Amino acid sequence: MKTAILYASKHGAAKKCAELLKYKIFGSELVDIKEKPDFDVMPFDTIIIGGSVYAGRLRPVVIKYCAKNIELLKTKKLGLFIVCMMEKGQAERELKNNFPAELYERATAKDYFGGIFDFSKLNFLERFVVRKIVKVKESVFRIKEEKISAFAEKLR
Repeated sequence: MKTAILYASKHGAAKKCAELLKYKIFGSELVDIKEKPDFDVMPFDTIIIGGSVYAGRLRPVVIKYCAKNIELLKTKKLGLFIVCMMEKGQAERELKNNFPAELYERATAKDYFGGIFDFSKLNFLERFVVRKIVKVKESVFRIKEEKISAFAEKLR
């Protein structure tokens, strides 16, 4: 069974989660769809798609990729993930609202993996928003490796 893990990351959290998934799913191929927006998933049996969420919106390249390839993706075993700092209900809503309903309903695995506020990678405006709105004053690393392990297990 061939697995492709497609992701898009702004500051590296989604990339880190995708790399952790690759480690847990032996033989999988890791693809940054910002660099390969026309990546062909036809030869793969299982497709995992994910990305980071900012202000409630998934990375635009992920949304565009899903829309462009929806019919092909519906024929594959599918996993969907987001990386965000929201918890439980809000994170689950963001996961559901950011992927097409047709893919979300068909996905064998779907989850959120936590997130990272890494002040060294945020620009001035992003740091300002995180401090004022989110009330976080320093870098926070909250990747949920147990969720990534459970996600990988569902797709095996």
